Amino acid sequence: MCMVEKNKRLSHMNNLTVSKSNKLNEASYRLTLQEQRLILACIAPLDSRNNLPKKEVTITASEYAEYFQLDMKNAYRELYKAADGLYNRSIKLKGVDEDIELRWVQKKVLKTKGEGTVTLLFSDEIINYIAGLKSHFTSYKMRHVAELKSVYSIRLYELLIQFKKTGERTIHIEELRELLGVDDKYSQFRDFNKWIIKPAIAELNTKSDLTIQLETVKKGRKIHAITFNFTLNDQMKMDI
Repeated sequence: MCMVEKNKRLSHMNNLTVSKSNKLNEASYRLTLQEQRLILACIAPLDSRNNLPKKEVTITASEYAEYFQLDMKNAYRELYKAADGLYNRSIKLKGVDEDIELRWVQKKVLKTKGEGTVTLLFSDEIINYIAGLKSHFTSYKMRHVAELKSVYSIRLYELLIQFKKTGERTIHIEELRELLGVDDKYSQFRDFNKWIIKPAIAELNTKSDLTIQLETVKKGRKIHAITFNFTLNDQMKMDI
């Protein structure tokens, strides 16, 4: 690849923007790291302002490798593994009277092994939360989460960047456990903090454009919420 073409591809990658409705951002779901990356890689190329976007998105192994800084062998393996698992994944959105459970994709993700590509067709319901966005949505550069190795780090990033104007967000413990998809685990705060919150903050502080500090909020003697105070790192920050 010539230097000019390489620079164009790097520029394109650096400017990829993930945009989601805040309702989708506040949804509860469980994805593997590979599945989360595939979702982000397929959302980023879409025009979030377009009411009638192309629901079908094709990602190549070489693009996946560039986005997430992988060698080609691992890129192929991760991409195909994500494609296999994504069809069975659902997402819960908070409704007025009850939660709504939806599928991410409309049909099983198509793998073209000889070409090293994956084609994803977003479900009709999900496309409404990633396209035609006029208000109440959150955007961020994909490069700011590309190096993250934990799904909890990525989800925490999304939950915080939604409040980038204030640099502060308080979340009740039970709500946070649900949003991170661990509502059936780590019932004790010390375990939740040790295995999920602290590692996520440590990774975000070193690999993203956020610098985060945590404060616990008590009700009586029990910790019932966490306040995240954060700032954007000027060296990584670019206007969206």
